[in-house]
Amino acid sequence: MVHTSPYPTPLFFFLLIVSLVALSEGWSVYIRNDLKSDLLTILCKSEDNHLGMQVLNYERELNFPIEAMSPTTFTCTMDWNGRLHKLDVFNSKRDGKVGRDLKWSIQNDRPCLLNSSTNKYDLCNYSYN
Repeated sequence: MVHTSPYPTPLFFFLLIVSLVALSEGWSVYIRNDLKSDLLTILCKSEDNHLGMQVLNYERELNFPIEAMSPTTFTCTMDWNGRLHKLDVFNSKRDGKVGRDLKWSIQNDRPCLLNSSTNKYDLCNYSYN
């Protein structure tokens, strides 16, 4: 006869902690609509993940997690000011050491990334088309 305890074993707690640490190793991408008089339509995808179309009102934000397990690029196609633009909002080679949160502000003339040193959206030299 095998006796099973109704209480979780130390192995259970170890596996739970390892799982939580693994899940916390990813990044989060935030995209904020700072277009004062326009909606922002966004469609983001990677090679194996498609987030679907989102429409953001002014000062609203879209956010999504990215797992750290594999190198990847998330590209978003955005419609603002009546034009389509593409921007790599996350590239593991480029952003792997930037920090865990990538916060984008979509402005009338360009997208800008939040600078954690200045706490301003002043990193605006990212290429987009």
